[in-house]
Amino acid sequence: MTYAKLPVSGSMVALMVASTSVALYLLNTTENFKKAQEMAVTSQLAFLGAVSAFVLLLIGSFDQIKAPLKFIYSCFLKPLGKTGDSSSQQGRLEAFYKEQAEIYDETRGGLLRGRSSMLALVAAQLKEQLKTSGSDKAPIWIDLGGGTGWNIEQMNNYFPINKFERVYLVDLCPSLCRIARERFQKFGWTNVVVLCEDALGSNFPGMSDPKGKVDLITMSYSLSMMDNYYAVVDHVHSMLEPKAGIIGVSDFYASNNVQKASSHGIEDFQCNWWTRNFWQIWFAFDHVHLHASRREYLEHRFDVKKAINGRNHFVIPFFVQIPYYIWGSVPDSPRSVGSSRTLVSSPLSSKALLEKQTEIRFGPKLSQWRLPYNPTLPCHTQFRSYIYAFTWEDPRIDLEVLSVQKDDVMFVITSAGDNALEYALQGEPSRIHCVDMNPCQNHLLELKLAAIKNLSYSDFWQMFGDGRHSDFRRILVDQLSPSLSSAALQFWYKNRSTFDDCFYETGYSGLALRLFKWLVRIKGLSKTVGEITTTDDIRVQEQLWENVVKPSTLPVWLVERVLSHPAFLWNALGVPINQMKLILDEGTAVQYIYDTLDSIMTRSLFRDDQYFYNLVVNRKYTHESCPSYLTEAGFQKLKEKQATDAMLMHTKSIIEVLKSLADGELTKAVLMDHMDWFDPKDADDEIKEVARAVRTGGMVLWRSAGRKPWYNALFEKYGFEVQPVGVRVPGSGESIDRVNMYASCYIAIKK
Repeated sequence: MTYAKLPVSGSMVALMVASTSVALYLLNTTENFKKAQEMAVTSQLAFLGAVSAFVLLLIGSFDQIKAPLKFIYSCFLKPLGKTGDSSSQQGRLEAFYKEQAEIYDETRGGLLRGRSSMLALVAAQLKEQLKTSGSDKAPIWIDLGGGTGWNIEQMNNYFPINKFERVYLVDLCPSLCRIARERFQKFGWTNVVVLCEDALGSNFPGMSDPKGKVDLITMSYSLSMMDNYYAVVDHVHSMLEPKAGIIGVSDFYASNNVQKASSHGIEDFQCNWWTRNFWQIWFAFDHVHLHASRREYLEHRFDVKKAINGRNHFVIPFFVQIPYYIWGSVPDSPRSVGSSRTLVSSPLSSKALLEKQTEIRFGPKLSQWRLPYNPTLPCHTQFRSYIYAFTWEDPRIDLEVLSVQKDDVMFVITSAGDNALEYALQGEPSRIHCVDMNPCQNHLLELKLAAIKNLSYSDFWQMFGDGRHSDFRRILVDQLSPSLSSAALQFWYKNRSTFDDCFYETGYSGLALRLFKWLVRIKGLSKTVGEITTTDDIRVQEQLWENVVKPSTLPVWLVERVLSHPAFLWNALGVPINQMKLILDEGTAVQYIYDTLDSIMTRSLFRDDQYFYNLVVNRKYTHESCPSYLTEAGFQKLKEKQATDAMLMHTKSIIEVLKSLADGELTKAVLMDHMDWFDPKDADDEIKEVARAVRTGGMVLWRSAGRKPWYNALFEKYGFEVQPVGVRVPGSGESIDRVNMYASCYIAIKK
């Protein structure tokens, strides 16, 4: 019998194949077993080598990671377990800080935000107080909860420590006080005293009774840790000099779910539900208390001057958001003009009397120029930024037609504030009511006014001529903050990167500048456009526009499909639908844009006169082509003659402000183009109020996208004689002013 003759089934074949495969696999495995062993040994050695290298790296860099490790243990692990003597606040503090006292300063930079800004803020306010009072007395400063003395060392950068009469650091933690004493000994400051005592029980050497004698008190991330919070706030209030004392606070906080009543520090004040509750619970483990009532009581006892709300994106940006605030204030007791050290009983000056009358009429001012308003109203909260970074109307025509005089009382729309400053410079009117419903437009004008008052021409030019200032973050707090309202300071502090690159590319109008820049680059026209702004030959300027730039940048399809689109018109140019309708009722968008720009090229040179379009091209001004207030002579005149004192900023609707004015109070009003935005009912209501507020012989000037705007008849209805200043003729090649953006300009004289 042979194997060939045996019957073979399918299952037997499968079994034979499987058996053969297993045998071959085992043979192969056996042959590679030694190789596998060798590879495993090699892998183990490599792993051990990596572990050894990592351990050596940790040992070598231990000095660098020791501080963070201590910080993590002390702040995130130890507080949840045993924290030592908890029978007293001092025991808890010492147990918490003793092991990290040496590394406290180097580990708190990212967690305790706003400390330097708070110190710079109160230092600037202190210098302003001393300057205003005329006192040469060295101030007294108490830093409550001053810890290691870091605040005092930093303050030396803003207000020299040797300029203080005495500085007291009060802290309850012995380990931190030891670090502070060593720090001050190193600097040789003999006027600094460290008191390791409770904030309520401190005895100040050299000052028998501190009540009403302290010029400055600061609390940096310490107030929220104090058990007797309300008593401490009352004690601080009693120690401050009644009429000129300053308090500065930076700390964590949590809001409640009720809208903040005060007009100071409203922006970004509210915390969402998660932030409000989570951080209160988390910080409570460390006996840090963030209940909303604490900040509310602080603001109840003091007259808030400056308040900035922020979010600390600690460790994990956008996920971790710890609310903190920077706060500067004075006692809420009645105050008089000047410091109590120099105040004498005398009649009010004419300027002080005018200020008093203004306060009676409109309420206490938020800054030298800013009237109070409710920032929570929807009409204000709809604006997140300014629309116009520059003003798009030619003030030369306004000044020629209106002939502004020193006894004039003007009413103008704020916009970017450029034209209001031109009126103040050229005509020096007694009062200019600047009105804008968008708070951010008034924030911008307020920044310009504060800059004129406090900065050198070089700094002012860098900000608003070049449109960039590398040191804006510092000068905002150090030099401008005393003159800014709390709302304006909060806005610019939040947007402190505005001047890092190009200010004129910000705001909604900046979108148009950026689009033009990109279009020029894509088309390869940068050199040609540059020639338009530098040539001294008007014919060259016209030919470059007509033959090169216009065909490439403004083809008909682009005008019709993009530049005429409602979204672009509003977001980039600030043109609403009603105004666009005026244009289309009298022609086409293509014709309107060509009529606007063609005649500009033959009117005057970009190089030394057309600063509006020069700005569009270069995104900055030049000394030869800029508004008059940006010239050095104009700047100095505004500063020396204090012409900006005439400014009064209203953050309300135009009709609200008009109703607040007396009959016949105004002599000149400039309404820009905003009447184009209205429907007949709103226009009728506003023009009726204009007629009441403007005295006989007074003048009102406006511009329109229509050559014959329908509301001219309403001015005539309410007793005005309407006269055209300039009306464009389509296709004529003639412009009505250096901007020529509008089809007409009219003036109305009250009969």
